[in-house]
Amino acid sequence: MKNLQIDISKVFSFVSAEEVESYQALSIEANKVLDSKTGKGNDFLGWVNLPTEITKEELEDINQTAKTLQGKAEILVVIGIGGSYLGAKAVIEALSHSFSHIKKSDAPIVLFAGQNIGEDYMQELREVLKDKEYALIVISKSGTTTEPAIAFRILKKDIEEKYGKKEAAQRIVAVTDASKGALRKLAEQEGYKTYVISDDIGGRYSVLTPVGLLPMKVHRQWKKLPPPKPTLPKTPPLHTQLLVMLCITKENKQKYW
Repeated sequence: MKNLQIDISKVFSFVSAEEVESYQALSIEANKVLDSKTGKGNDFLGWVNLPTEITKEELEDINQTAKTLQGKAEILVVIGIGGSYLGAKAVIEALSHSFSHIKKSDAPIVLFAGQNIGEDYMQELREVLKDKEYALIVISKSGTTTEPAIAFRILKKDIEEKYGKKEAAQRIVAVTDASKGALRKLAEQEGYKTYVISDDIGGRYSVLTPVGLLPMKVHRQWKKLPPPKPTLPKTPPLHTQLLVMLCITKENKQKYW
Protein backbone atom coordinates (compact mmCIF):
# COMPACT_ATOMS: atom_id res chain seq x y z
CA MET A 1 0.00 0.00 0.00
CA LYS A 2 1.33 3.43 -0.95
CA ASN A 3 1.10 6.52 1.23
CA LEU A 4 0.54 10.04 0.01
CA GLN A 5 3.79 11.96 -0.22
CA ILE A 6 4.57 15.63 -0.68
CA ASP A 7 7.75 17.02 -2.22
CA ILE A 8 8.89 20.13 -0.32
CA SER A 9 12.40 20.25 -1.75
CA LYS A 10 11.65 23.51 -3.59
CA VAL A 11 11.27 25.41 -0.31
CA PHE A 12 14.89 24.80 0.63
CA SER A 13 15.98 27.84 -1.37
CA PHE A 14 14.51 30.03 1.36
CA VAL A 15 14.00 27.63 4.31
CA SER A 16 16.78 25.31 5.38
CA ALA A 17 16.30 21.56 5.67
CA GLU A 18 17.44 21.81 9.29
CA GLU A 19 14.69 24.31 10.05
CA VAL A 20 12.09 22.01 8.51
CA GLU A 21 13.39 19.04 10.48
CA SER A 22 13.29 21.04 13.70
CA TYR A 23 9.48 20.96 13.52
CA GLN A 24 9.28 17.18 13.16
CA ALA A 25 8.63 16.36 16.81
CA LEU A 26 6.06 19.15 17.12
CA SER A 27 4.19 18.10 14.01
CA ILE A 28 4.21 14.40 14.99
CA GLU A 29 2.79 15.30 18.39
CA ALA A 30 0.14 17.52 16.76
CA ASN A 31 -0.80 14.62 14.50
CA LYS A 32 -1.18 12.33 17.52
CA VAL A 33 -3.45 14.88 19.18
CA LEU A 34 -5.61 14.97 16.05
CA ASP A 35 -5.93 11.18 15.90
CA SER A 36 -6.57 10.78 19.60
CA LYS A 37 -8.99 13.74 19.58
CA THR A 38 -7.63 15.08 22.83
CA GLY A 39 -6.64 18.65 21.98
CA LYS A 40 -8.52 21.91 21.92
CA GLY A 41 -11.59 21.76 19.70
CA ASN A 42 -11.69 17.96 19.95
CA ASP A 43 -15.50 18.06 19.92
CA PHE A 44 -15.31 18.92 16.21
CA LEU A 45 -12.83 16.32 14.98
CA GLY A 46 -15.28 13.84 13.49
CA TRP A 47 -13.83 14.58 10.05
CA VAL A 48 -10.42 13.08 10.86
CA ASN A 49 -11.44 9.51 10.07
CA LEU A 50 -13.57 10.28 7.04
CA PRO A 51 -14.23 8.64 4.70
CA THR A 52 -12.92 5.41 6.24
CA GLU A 53 -15.66 5.29 8.89
CA ILE A 54 -18.49 5.40 6.33
CA THR A 55 -20.03 1.93 6.07
CA LYS A 56 -20.97 0.08 2.90
CA GLU A 57 -24.58 0.17 4.06
CA GLU A 58 -24.50 3.96 4.38
CA LEU A 59 -23.00 4.33 0.92
CA GLU A 60 -25.59 1.99 -0.58
CA ASP A 61 -28.35 4.00 1.05
CA ILE A 62 -26.95 7.20 -0.47
CA ASN A 63 -26.71 5.46 -3.86
CA GLN A 64 -30.35 4.38 -3.69
CA THR A 65 -31.56 7.86 -2.72
CA ALA A 66 -29.50 9.39 -5.52
CA LYS A 67 -30.99 6.93 -7.99
CA THR A 68 -34.51 7.87 -6.84
CA LEU A 69 -33.81 11.58 -7.26
CA GLN A 70 -32.20 11.00 -10.66
CA GLY A 71 -35.37 9.26 -11.78
CA LYS A 72 -37.57 12.15 -10.69
CA ALA A 73 -35.63 15.31 -11.41
CA GLU A 74 -34.01 17.25 -14.21
CA ILE A 75 -32.67 19.70 -11.63
CA LEU A 76 -31.54 19.09 -8.08
CA VAL A 77 -31.51 22.17 -5.84
CA VAL A 78 -29.16 21.92 -2.87
CA ILE A 79 -30.22 24.34 -0.13
CA GLY A 80 -27.48 25.26 2.32
CA ILE A 81 -24.90 27.86 3.24
CA GLY A 82 -21.15 27.76 3.83
CA GLY A 83 -19.74 24.26 4.07
CA SER A 84 -23.22 22.83 3.63
CA TYR A 85 -22.99 23.53 -0.09
CA LEU A 86 -19.46 24.71 -0.94
CA GLY A 87 -17.83 21.28 -0.61
CA ALA A 88 -20.19 19.59 -3.05
CA LYS A 89 -20.05 22.59 -5.38
CA ALA A 90 -16.25 22.58 -5.40
CA VAL A 91 -15.98 18.84 -6.12
CA ILE A 92 -18.67 18.93 -8.80
CA GLU A 93 -16.98 21.84 -10.57
CA ALA A 94 -13.49 20.37 -10.21
CA LEU A 95 -14.35 16.91 -11.55
CA SER A 96 -16.92 17.81 -14.19
CA HIS A 97 -16.50 18.89 -17.78
CA SER A 98 -16.02 22.65 -17.84
CA PHE A 99 -19.19 22.98 -19.94
CA SER A 100 -21.27 20.20 -18.43
CA HIS A 101 -24.14 22.65 -17.95
CA ILE A 102 -24.68 22.77 -21.72
CA LYS A 103 -23.73 19.20 -22.61
CA LYS A 104 -26.54 16.71 -23.05
CA SER A 105 -26.85 14.32 -20.13
CA ASP A 106 -29.48 12.20 -18.45
CA ALA A 107 -28.14 13.24 -15.04
CA PRO A 108 -29.77 16.12 -13.16
CA ILE A 109 -28.17 19.55 -13.11
CA VAL A 110 -27.22 20.57 -9.57
CA LEU A 111 -28.10 24.13 -8.57
CA PHE A 112 -27.81 25.86 -5.22
CA ALA A 113 -30.01 28.02 -3.02
CA GLY A 114 -29.96 29.38 0.51
CA GLN A 115 -26.39 30.63 0.20
CA ASN A 116 -27.59 34.22 -0.07
CA ILE A 117 -30.74 36.30 0.41
CA GLY A 118 -30.69 37.90 -3.03
CA GLU A 119 -34.28 38.29 -4.24
CA ASP A 120 -33.19 38.38 -7.90
CA TYR A 121 -31.33 35.08 -7.54
CA MET A 122 -34.30 33.39 -5.90
CA GLN A 123 -36.83 34.71 -8.39
CA GLU A 124 -34.70 33.67 -11.35
CA LEU A 125 -34.21 30.21 -9.84
CA ARG A 126 -37.97 29.85 -9.42
CA GLU A 127 -38.44 30.85 -13.05
CA VAL A 128 -36.02 28.12 -14.13
CA LEU A 129 -37.71 25.50 -11.95
CA LYS A 130 -41.25 26.37 -12.98
CA ASP A 131 -41.24 24.25 -16.15
CA LYS A 132 -38.73 21.62 -14.98
CA GLU A 133 -38.92 18.43 -12.96
CA TYR A 134 -36.96 19.04 -9.79
CA ALA A 135 -36.10 17.88 -6.29
CA LEU A 136 -34.61 19.47 -3.17
CA ILE A 137 -31.91 18.59 -0.68
CA VAL A 138 -32.05 20.89 2.34
CA ILE A 139 -29.00 20.90 4.61
CA SER A 140 -29.02 22.47 8.06
CA LYS A 141 -28.26 21.16 11.54
CA SER A 142 -30.77 23.47 13.19
CA GLY A 143 -33.12 24.34 10.37
CA THR A 144 -33.16 27.95 11.55
CA THR A 145 -30.14 29.45 9.77
CA THR A 146 -31.65 32.48 8.08
CA GLU A 147 -30.61 32.13 4.43
CA PRO A 148 -31.37 28.42 3.90
CA ALA A 149 -34.50 28.66 6.06
CA ILE A 150 -35.91 31.40 3.82
CA ALA A 151 -34.96 29.55 0.63
CA PHE A 152 -36.45 26.26 1.83
CA ARG A 153 -39.68 27.91 2.94
CA ILE A 154 -40.14 29.43 -0.54
CA LEU A 155 -39.13 26.34 -2.52
CA LYS A 156 -41.09 23.99 -0.26
CA LYS A 157 -44.24 25.99 -0.99
CA ASP A 158 -43.50 25.89 -4.73
CA ILE A 159 -42.77 22.18 -4.90
CA GLU A 160 -45.89 21.31 -2.89
CA GLU A 161 -48.04 23.45 -5.18
CA LYS A 162 -46.50 21.81 -8.24
CA TYR A 163 -46.68 18.15 -7.15
CA GLY A 164 -48.95 18.03 -4.09
CA LYS A 165 -47.68 17.39 -0.56
CA LYS A 166 -47.38 13.61 -0.91
CA GLU A 167 -45.23 13.63 -4.03
CA ALA A 168 -43.31 16.71 -2.85
CA ALA A 169 -42.27 14.78 0.25
CA GLN A 170 -40.74 12.13 -2.02
CA ARG A 171 -38.70 14.84 -3.75
CA ILE A 172 -37.27 16.43 -0.61
CA VAL A 173 -34.31 15.08 1.35
CA ALA A 174 -33.24 16.66 4.64
CA VAL A 175 -29.70 16.43 6.00
CA THR A 176 -29.85 17.58 9.59
CA ASP A 177 -29.31 16.79 13.27
CA ALA A 178 -29.98 13.26 14.48
CA SER A 179 -32.64 14.18 17.03
CA LYS A 180 -33.21 17.89 17.50
CA GLY A 181 -33.87 21.12 15.65
CA ALA A 182 -36.61 22.62 13.53
CA LEU A 183 -35.63 20.78 10.35
CA ARG A 184 -35.52 17.39 12.09
CA LYS A 185 -38.99 17.99 13.50
CA LEU A 186 -40.37 19.09 10.13
CA ALA A 187 -38.76 16.17 8.29
CA GLU A 188 -40.38 13.68 10.64
CA GLN A 189 -43.76 15.38 10.35
CA GLU A 190 -43.64 15.48 6.54
CA GLY A 191 -42.01 12.09 6.02
CA TYR A 192 -38.87 13.29 4.24
CA LYS A 193 -35.94 10.99 3.64
CA THR A 194 -33.25 12.12 6.10
CA TYR A 195 -29.53 11.87 6.69
CA VAL A 196 -27.59 12.93 9.77
CA ILE A 197 -24.86 15.53 10.19
CA SER A 198 -22.81 14.28 13.12
CA ASP A 199 -22.44 16.71 16.01
CA ASP A 200 -18.64 16.45 15.84
CA ILE A 201 -18.37 17.47 12.18
CA GLY A 202 -18.50 21.15 11.29
CA GLY A 203 -19.99 22.32 8.01
CA ARG A 204 -16.66 23.12 6.38
CA TYR A 205 -15.53 19.51 6.90
CA SER A 206 -18.77 17.84 5.88
CA VAL A 207 -18.14 17.13 2.19
CA LEU A 208 -17.36 13.45 2.89
CA THR A 209 -20.67 12.97 4.71
CA PRO A 210 -24.14 12.83 3.08
CA VAL A 211 -23.93 16.65 2.96
CA GLY A 212 -21.55 16.35 0.01
CA LEU A 213 -21.79 12.73 -1.09
CA LEU A 214 -25.49 12.79 -1.99
CA PRO A 215 -25.40 15.84 -4.30
CA MET A 216 -22.22 14.55 -5.91
CA LYS A 217 -23.76 11.14 -6.55
CA VAL A 218 -26.89 12.69 -8.06
CA HIS A 219 -24.79 14.86 -10.38
CA ARG A 220 -22.84 11.95 -11.87
CA GLN A 221 -21.33 13.91 -14.80
CA TRP A 222 -17.69 13.20 -14.07
CA LYS A 223 -14.59 13.47 -16.19
CA LYS A 224 -12.80 10.25 -17.03
CA LEU A 225 -10.31 9.82 -14.20
CA PRO A 226 -7.30 7.50 -13.81
CA PRO A 227 -7.78 4.29 -11.80
CA PRO A 228 -8.17 4.94 -8.05
CA LYS A 229 -5.11 4.69 -5.85
CA PRO A 230 -4.99 2.36 -2.85
CA THR A 231 -7.03 3.41 0.19
CA LEU A 232 -5.22 5.75 2.58
CA PRO A 233 -4.15 4.39 5.94
CA LYS A 234 -6.00 5.75 8.95
CA THR A 235 -3.21 8.23 9.71
CA PRO A 236 -1.70 9.43 6.43
CA PRO A 237 1.83 10.86 6.66
CA LEU A 238 0.57 13.88 4.72
CA HIS A 239 -0.84 15.27 8.00
CA THR A 240 2.64 15.55 9.44
CA GLN A 241 4.23 17.15 6.39
CA LEU A 242 1.43 19.69 5.96
CA LEU A 243 1.68 20.63 9.62
CA VAL A 244 5.39 21.23 9.15
CA MET A 245 4.68 23.59 6.25
CA LEU A 246 1.99 25.37 8.26
CA CYS A 247 4.39 25.99 11.14
CA ILE A 248 7.06 27.28 8.77
CA THR A 249 4.62 29.58 7.01
CA LYS A 250 3.33 31.07 10.26
CA GLU A 251 6.82 31.80 11.61
CA ASN A 252 8.42 32.97 8.39
CA LYS A 253 5.80 34.81 6.39
CA GLN A 254 7.13 38.17 7.59
CA LYS A 255 10.67 37.11 6.79
CA TYR A 256 10.12 35.53 3.39
CA TRP A 257 6.91 37.00 2.06
